[in-house]
Amino acid sequence: MSLSMCTDCLSRLHISNNAFSRLSAKPIQLPQTSSFHSSAIRNAKPLMKPKSEIQKRVLNSVRSSQSTRLKKKPRERPKLPPVGERRAQRRRIVLSNTNALAVDGMENWSTENMTDPQLIGQVAGLDGALLDQLRDAKAFKRTQNWSLFRRPATLIRNETIAIGNDVESVNDRTTIKHLVVGERHTGKSILMLQTMCMAYMNNWLVLNVPEAQEFVNNTSSYAPLRQQDGKPSEGEQLYIQPHLTQALLTRALYSNESVLKSLKINHEMPKSLPLKAQASLKDLLQLAADDHTLAWLVWKAFWRELSEPGANPRPRVLFAADSIDHWMGPSRYHNAEHKIIHSQQFTLVRHFTNLMFAKQGSPFANGGIIMFCTTGSNTPAYPTLKLLIDQIRARTRGISPTSADFPLPAPFSKPDPHVLELTSGSENVKLLDLNGLSVPESRGYLEYFANSGLLPTQLNEGKIAELRSLSAGGIVGELAKLGSRIRC
Repeated sequence: MSLSMCTDCLSRLHISNNAFSRLSAKPIQLPQTSSFHSSAIRNAKPLMKPKSEIQKRVLNSVRSSQSTRLKKKPRERPKLPPVGERRAQRRRIVLSNTNALAVDGMENWSTENMTDPQLIGQVAGLDGALLDQLRDAKAFKRTQNWSLFRRPATLIRNETIAIGNDVESVNDRTTIKHLVVGERHTGKSILMLQTMCMAYMNNWLVLNVPEAQEFVNNTSSYAPLRQQDGKPSEGEQLYIQPHLTQALLTRALYSNESVLKSLKINHEMPKSLPLKAQASLKDLLQLAADDHTLAWLVWKAFWRELSEPGANPRPRVLFAADSIDHWMGPSRYHNAEHKIIHSQQFTLVRHFTNLMFAKQGSPFANGGIIMFCTTGSNTPAYPTLKLLIDQIRARTRGISPTSADFPLPAPFSKPDPHVLELTSGSENVKLLDLNGLSVPESRGYLEYFANSGLLPTQLNEGKIAELRSLSAGGIVGELAKLGSRIRC
């Protein structure tokens, strides 16, 4: 292969010591442009070299030392109310209103005018001592309009005077039974409160169940009844409710304290009850109020003192229960096999219903009154109870049980056997069906609202007729709604 230059010329070449001569010329960098744009592309910032772990630690320590340390403010947590305060606030009942006008000339209700027919259609005031007893017995309800007026007062109606006559006519061998029914807001609970007022005026012993639903709504303790009258219980299992028994006896203790402290014990007490010699019925009930485990034994001993005569006399007794519809069907409690317990399987409920519907004579040693009220606001659907009320209404009208018009269970229906047993003893029960107020009662009730400053309207015959028509014929609860509307 021939060379392009001769060896002589190649031998004369030599390598220079200058380093710059060996560097090749750098290529000329022209600005890059996109084929679709005429502007130059912005160069991105060069990536920083990753710092070592030591440099990062030093940098973090410097930053942390120079940064401002802000103290965190402590979170203000609201203080929880004491135990029971929320329940007390929810159940609080206000009986007076200082902003309402005082009604001049209002007469107080007392033993002297308890059955005076001239009071029909008028509003009578309640004094302080009577209010304390009613409050201890839980006779007031939050749905009633006590907080609208200057002082507590109640409307005297025809049914009030009729029950007052029964209170005066009770003797030591009779017990009058009233079953109060009616539509919603017809004043059933107020009528029961008025009956309790008349009983307290005459120094009776009052036992009150303000809400029958508490016995069946699964909100209290219960236990099976192991023994009954000293023998093992046979047949259907019964249950006791210690805390509800304690509450019943506590209401009886504080609302009837003046009567109970003068009543001595007639019969022998169980040895498990620590009672002193010459103890009174107040001391007996105080044991149940202090310890719910003794409530059932105290109740049996207390009821024996009221029902069986002895050396010491006993007062007349009023037993009142509201919303008894809930006692006529299954409860929300379950037994050990998780089967539903019927309301009549509770000893207190069965005992109370037997007082009303039993064929026996007077259950009290010195007579008394038994009053049951149904509810219209929270009525359970129990058809057998409706049948029971229809049969009592038919007997009141004079329809014989052998007549074809006498109501009977519907064919192919399944009536409640516990409630169906009560129909045989309903002959002595007086059915009191409450309806709307009469015209004089409506006039007196609306005048009370006007005198209290709640109804700034001139009441004439036309206005009273208008309000009666708007209240479905004088329903007392609807009249109260119309009379308490403040108009600017």
